[in-house]
Amino acid sequence: MNSVVLRSSFRWWKGAVAGCIVVVLLMMTVFTPYVGYAAEEESNKTEEALLGLSSGLLTLVYLPAKVVYAALGGIVGGVAFALTGGDLETAKSVWEPSFYGTYVITPSHLKGEEPVRFFGVSPYEDEGL
Repeated sequence: MNSVVLRSSFRWWKGAVAGCIVVVLLMMTVFTPYVGYAAEEESNKTEEALLGLSSGLLTLVYLPAKVVYAALGGIVGGVAFALTGGDLETAKSVWEPSFYGTYVITPSHLKGEEPVRFFGVSPYEDEGL
C-alpha cells in the first residue's frame, strides 16, 4: 500500500514540476514582445508589472540553478585548494566564477540594461574593464 502512495505522490510532483516548467516557458514566450518594447520606450504600469512578474518567475528557475552551481564551485574549489597544497590562486580561479554573478533576475536584466552573469566576474577584474 505504501508503494501505491509513493507512486501517486511521485506522479503528483512530476506533474507539478512539469506544470511549472510549462508556465515559465509560456511566460517567456508571451512576455518577450513586452521586454523588447520596454527597452525602446518608456513603459506604463502594466508593462512594468509584467516585467516584474516575468523576472520573479524566471528567478524561481534561475536562482536554484545558480545556488547549486555556487555550492558545487565551493566544494570543487576547496578540493583544488587541498590538492594543490594550499594554492589560493587555484582555488580562487574556481570560487570566483561560481560565487560571483547574478543570483536574481530583475526587470533591468529583462530590459537589457544589465547583463545576466551566471559565471561571475571578480569585482577586482571588473574594475579594469
